[in-house]
Amino acid sequence: MAQLARLLNQILQDTYGEQTLLKQALLPSALVLGHPGYVRGLQGVQPIGGVYLHVLALDLARGPDGNWWVVTQRTQAPSGLGYVMQNRLLVSRLFPEAYRALQVQHLASGYRQLVDTLSELAQQCSGGQTPRLALLTPGPYNETYFEHAYLARYLGLPLVEGGDLVVRDESLYLKTVQGLEPIHGLLRRLDDDFCDPLELRADSTLGVPGLMQAVRARKVVLANALGTGFLQSPALHGFLPALSEHLLG
Repeated sequence: MAQLARLLNQILQDTYGEQTLLKQALLPSALVLGHPGYVRGLQGVQPIGGVYLHVLALDLARGPDGNWWVVTQRTQAPSGLGYVMQNRLLVSRLFPEAYRALQVQHLASGYRQLVDTLSELAQQCSGGQTPRLALLTPGPYNETYFEHAYLARYLGLPLVEGGDLVVRDESLYLKTVQGLEPIHGLLRRLDDDFCDPLELRADSTLGVPGLMQAVRARKVVLANALGTGFLQSPALHGFLPALSEHLLG
């Protein structure tokens, strides 16, 4: 799974960069360029630090031979982080003896690393200020809104909707009663199409007009980066072994 995460990130770097995988026919052009999850407006734009996938969700299934297989990968705005932590805390309180006896690995360090990584990358666009992060949610009518609120509270991040944000001079700001406060990093739970009504889905009322331009200007870090949706296509799986050998040896 760790190898797959590295592989998918390198595929994204190439796809939005020199596209050598497409030119060498290691990856069919139609599978990438013809997929609605490929965002043409970001071609040639590399995210800060070259990191596209901060969070990757994988669905696993056990095959008849007893081995585990990855059957689905979710790259746009994977859900689950909040539920994982809530379930872990509930189990540890209900069965404390078993929890200690089984020496269950703690999860908090992984969440801390996620926030620290976002903060470190956001420093490159904060102009010397302390980076400000937020969690972007579609709102309370979303079926996983509980997780968004729980995760934001656990990570200590403000929970914001598209209407709470605005882009000015290619920078992202949060509207507050004291005025506009800069936002340098977004942990988003909003699918690509809805993120910017100016350049993506025009009928979206959930996104932030101009967000794509802020990304192109490298004024904000998104986790995950926009344009990763084509990796969720099941048709990609058959090409991954050869791509892994080519890119990772």
